[in-house]
Amino acid sequence: MTTSTAPAAVSSPPAVRLPLGALLLLSLGVFVTVTAESLPAGLMPEMAADLGVDPLRIGLLVSVWAVVVIATSLPLARATRRIDRRVVVAAALAVFALANVATAFAPSYEFAFGTRVVAATAHGVFWAIVIVYASSLLAGSQLGKGLAIVTGGGTAATVLGLPAATALAQVTSWRLSFAAMGIGMLVLAAVVLRRLPRSVVEPLPAGARAPLRHDRSIPALLAFGIAGLLIGLAQFLSFVYIRPYLADAAGVADTWASVVLFVFGAAGMAGVAVAGILADRFPRAALTATLVVFALAFAALALFPGRIEVVVIALALWGAATGAVFPLIQTALMRAASDRLRDLASAAIIVLFNVGIAAGSWAGGQLTAAFGPTANPAVSGVAVLLAAVLTAVGAVLASRRR
Repeated sequence: MTTSTAPAAVSSPPAVRLPLGALLLLSLGVFVTVTAESLPAGLMPEMAADLGVDPLRIGLLVSVWAVVVIATSLPLARATRRIDRRVVVAAALAVFALANVATAFAPSYEFAFGTRVVAATAHGVFWAIVIVYASSLLAGSQLGKGLAIVTGGGTAATVLGLPAATALAQVTSWRLSFAAMGIGMLVLAAVVLRRLPRSVVEPLPAGARAPLRHDRSIPALLAFGIAGLLIGLAQFLSFVYIRPYLADAAGVADTWASVVLFVFGAAGMAGVAVAGILADRFPRAALTATLVVFALAFAALALFPGRIEVVVIALALWGAATGAVFPLIQTALMRAASDRLRDLASAAIIVLFNVGIAAGSWAGGQLTAAFGPTANPAVSGVAVLLAAVLTAVGAVLASRRR
């Protein structure tokens, strides 16, 4: 438990001025790790041909990532919670970097698989701590804007990072993409260690600690956590199978699919920009309202697949909601959690989100095969509505605790 009542425990009080330089460095860390996470999906044909395996086995390099993050995030977050968060972030990035460079030199598929497990472990630690670390640098009134900057790196990775890495691989080699990503991460790790401030949790004496079961923030955290699982499930249940939806249900030609998906990505960047403003001005309602927009977008995709103007508008709304929802739920979580639970809450939401990703990716294929591509957004809409209810409940519970 910390000795501070600020948004997170820090070695010195947060400055009133927004620490933009530190936030941008952390956002860059998010950018490179999320890009590297999805890199095999963008480089699937090139990696499969070079390593002499079926493309589906390259797909497993993405699936195993989620499984490793689920298995390692919580225990490693707990094991490192007394260490300076700056050191943990830098070390995670360094391990991540070395694993990606090792993947670039992989002589076989099995070796590449092993390096991805190591990288995923480092990624789980990084994501478990980066939000808490960023929160420790911010005053309460800056929390929404600051976390939007940090998590915006993930949206930028989808819109810019993965396409750029894929283009580099097509011009040169998939190995060069992994090597370049790894070298960039190693430089970033050194800069983080040298430039960013310390952030250390100061434990209370054992006699001053209340039992964990008495922590009044737990009910709100449970509500937000289950909502995070449902959001991950809804997102990946539909997004993984968006190309079949566009081709079979909406009748969008392959040549136009990339344009439509660009609209989705650009709207996501706009959503990130808006999220910071919403989170600080409307801390209780912003997340729930965003999820309602999310649900409406899914409903439009399910009900009007034949109307291209509706599909494009719905995809734009979905993209904007996707960009906004992660910084909003992280901000809500950090505001709801007690000092002693911030690290574990941040790790737990990543675990639950990845459980949703794994479940959604699998269930989406079953739904499409059984009922056609419009079934996916319909089920996603229901899941997101349930998440909206849970976030509203979580906001009320968190307000009562305060």
